[in-house]
Amino acid sequence: MISRKFTGQSLCCTLLIVCASACFVNDADAQSLFERRSVNQIDQYRSYAARHRGDLLSVMINESTDVENRDERSLDKSGNSSIAAGLDYGLGGDLGSATGNGNLGKTSSSSRAFSGDTEFRSERQFSDKFTVTIVDVLPNGNLVIKGERAISVQGDERQLRLSGIVRQYDVLPNNTVPSHLVANLKIELDAKGAEQSYNKQGWFSRRVNKVWPF
Repeated sequence: MISRKFTGQSLCCTLLIVCASACFVNDADAQSLFERRSVNQIDQYRSYAARHRGDLLSVMINESTDVENRDERSLDKSGNSSIAAGLDYGLGGDLGSATGNGNLGKTSSSSRAFSGDTEFRSERQFSDKFTVTIVDVLPNGNLVIKGERAISVQGDERQLRLSGIVRQYDVLPNNTVPSHLVANLKIELDAKGAEQSYNKQGWFSRRVNKVWPF
């Protein structure tokens, strides 16, 4: 009788231990060797290209323009006119005779010429690498980018502002995109400082050039 009671208690204890072990195993999560435990860790199998609002994207600026225009005109006009007239007369009678002649002539000429030659050549190049922020994602997946950079060195300040729209397909694996693939690209480069006073015309020269006819 006593042995049966002891056996029943042992069985109950064994069941409790098994249940507790099962619950502990279910609550434990299996760990993976490739699990990214921190968002700051680098995973070589993960794509870090900008896709969401707030992500950073580098724009490779390489813009060059080469415009050449030449216009040449030549006009020439000339005219000649000539008029000639002659008159002969003769008189005769008992009192005497007379003869005479007269000539009338007119010659004129005119000439007018015009020659013009204009040539225009403009060549500019701008290269830089600029990191911008994705400010919005359009319904079709295109990325709206915008960024600003200001550098001041000894009183001379340079401000660069860039905005545009980028397709996700054009973003390279190294999280860069060439500037010629940016739609509605707008680049503004402003400069302030003592250096600019030597690169711009004075206020009097600017006003004179507006009304100067030659």
